[in-house]
Amino acid sequence: MLAVDVSGSMGMPISGMALTAREAAAALALVQLATEPGSAAFAFTSARPGYWQPAAMAPLDISPRRRLDDALKAVDAMPFGGTDCALPMLYATEHDLEVDTFVIYTDNETWAGDIHPFQALRRYREHSGISARLVVEGMTSTGFTIADPDDAGMLDVVGFDTAVPSLVTEFSRGLSNGL
Repeated sequence: MLAVDVSGSMGMPISGMALTAREAAAALALVQLATEPGSAAFAFTSARPGYWQPAAMAPLDISPRRRLDDALKAVDAMPFGGTDCALPMLYATEHDLEVDTFVIYTDNETWAGDIHPFQALRRYREHSGISARLVVEGMTSTGFTIADPDDAGMLDVVGFDTAVPSLVTEFSRGLSNGL
């Protein structure tokens, strides 16, 4: 499951680059869709005080055959609010989805909802019986981790780099320990 954060802060530029976090996330998701045939893209956002819409997790209408500008239109069409990086795992648990790896693309401007993302992953594992992995691709560094550093099935990646899709694939297949 490729989960793209569509919160308002994703429209901010990545430090030192002319790309926004939203553009980088969409580009990385397109590459991952092209290299992992069984993957599916979703958009997520959440309500928080001051935001009008409820938490949302929905399929994202992008595919590897679409151009980046078309993918960005699909991302921009999604409602935005706050960021709760636990939503992908909670959604998969609620809908009994079989997910081997959750890949979350975010700018790391996140807040904790009712449950921390690593706790949501543990719940998903218990519910599904799948030893699912979690990769959090933070487009910026905020000095904290979303994944549990003590869990070998979770990995934080910070920055926008062409090596990221290969790293995600290797980690998902158990070929890398997040070196």
